Amino acid sequence: MAKKTPEQLAREFEGRKAKGLAKGGAAFWPNILANAVLKLTAAREEITPQTLIALIAREGETQDVSVKAGAAEAVARLKQAVAKGS
Repeated sequence: MAKKTPEQLAREFEGRKAKGLAKGGAAFWPNILANAVLKLTAAREEITPQTLIALIAREGETQDVSVKAGAAEAVARLKQAVAKGS
C-alpha cells in the first residue's frame, strides 16, 4: 500500500470531519424548528408550514455545516408532515 502525502491525509480528515458535523447537525433539527417558530411569533407573523419552510431554508444557507444539516433535516421533516396531513 502506498503511503499517503500529508496533503491527502489532511483532505481525508477534513472530509470525515465535515461528514461527522453534518450527521451531528441533523440532530439539531428540533432546535432549528423551535427557533423558527419563536422568530415568527416574535414578529407576530402567521405560523404556517410554508412560512416555516421558507424561514428555515433561508437560515440554512449559512456556511456552518451543523446549521445547514439541521435546517435540511427540519425542512424534510416538515414537508413529510405536511404530506401525511394532506
